[in-house]
Amino acid sequence: MFIVAATDDNLGLAPDSIALYEKWREAKKSVELHMYAKGGHGFRHAPAQHPHRSLDRPLREWLDLNGFLKKTVA
Repeated sequence: MFIVAATDDNLGLAPDSIALYEKWREAKKSVELHMYAKGGHGFRHAPAQHPHRSLDRPLREWLDLNGFLKKTVA
């Protein structure tokens, strides 16, 4: 599971994101958490200068690491 959250999320989801991360980690499942200080709720609506706008690379790396990007032959 790839989790991304912001501490200033107006829905207060940061603690839930951390708890979800811990549960997946305890279950020995592949999990990665990216927590940002700012970003609110709905990262794509924030200005382009926010660091979370560069999540494409870490997400792609996580997907590749877990074999989700491997082509399947039919």
